[in-house]
Amino acid sequence: MRLRRREVGRSLILTLNDKARQNALSAEMVVELARALDAAPEGLAALVIEGANGVFSAGADLKSLSEALAAPLAPGATDPLESLSVAGGRFFARFAALPYVTIAVVDGAAIGGGMGLACASDVVIATARARFALAETTLGFPPAQIAPYLVARLGERIAKRLALTGARVEGREAAALGLADYYCEGEREAAAKVEALIVSIERCAPEANAETKRLFSLARLMARDAYIETAATSFAAALRGEEGREGLAAFREKRAPNWARAAK
Repeated sequence: MRLRRREVGRSLILTLNDKARQNALSAEMVVELARALDAAPEGLAALVIEGANGVFSAGADLKSLSEALAAPLAPGATDPLESLSVAGGRFFARFAALPYVTIAVVDGAAIGGGMGLACASDVVIATARARFALAETTLGFPPAQIAPYLVARLGERIAKRLALTGARVEGREAAALGLADYYCEGEREAAAKVEALIVSIERCAPEANAETKRLFSLARLMARDAYIETAATSFAAALRGEEGREGLAAFREKRAPNWARAAK
């Protein structure tokens, strides 16, 4: 089983578990992840993604890339390497746009696409065993599909430096750079941090969190005036919606809103 899945309350925990490939984001792994996302329960508050066997993810499946490169390319045919890249890019885009909070727990190596998966997450926890590296340029190709998530998390200056040098960053430095949001010495401390984060997340309304993620993405892309109008529409719709009405009623009545009560 390449992917372990378990539900805890309103959270889903996915564990990459392909020891032979160091949890690489192979085509098979991406399919299993996509299926797990398809099957995610309604009203999910958080998704936690982690790696088994002392590795988060080694990134691209280099064996599959080599096999695709070795096969002759027929004239006029779509390059299978492009198809592999597109599939990966679509997965990262879907993961980054998930409506619930995503938490990456990096306890071990997060290389190339593995680092990209962490950067596409909303919150990153790194332990003392964490090692991040953009190894693509040392192998002769760019970190193409993960570039938007590297830049969004790190800013272009730091992302460029890490990509153009292939430098390795360990857990404490990752937190200092903003690559990780939290640094934990070991698995027990990381597990406690995840639990605390989930408690906080479950105090927030699920649809409000989903809309917040959407607006933050739009804020990077839209002209200011267009964003102001879009944000105003979103704000009014949320207040008039079920969650907004419940949240204000709970505030007036000095009680927990229904989504927070359901989380207990």
